Amino acid sequence: MALRKTKSTSLTGESVINGTTVVRMTASLSTSGGSDSVNQYVQNVDLYNANKRDVRKDISAFQEYVYEQQDAIDAELEADKEAADSEKKEAK
Repeated sequence: MALRKTKSTSLTGESVINGTTVVRMTASLSTSGGSDSVNQYVQNVDLYNANKRDVRKDISAFQEYVYEQQDAIDAELEADKEAADSEKKEAK
């Protein structure tokens, strides 16, 4: 038996119209090279249907935010890998 550990970053966003949450968006990003998940939940169908253009802009903005965070995590993982590789070479 072995313990497997993972680390993740949680992101949330809300598209709000007149103080009411219309769509809630969530993302869980692995910071250890695993898989990511992104979800959206329509919480007020009437407001969503009446404001699709604006809500979809919010959804797109959230997705861009997710991409930015994924890229930052990937860069950090790559830097960590390069540092570990360098340490191994120096140890030889």
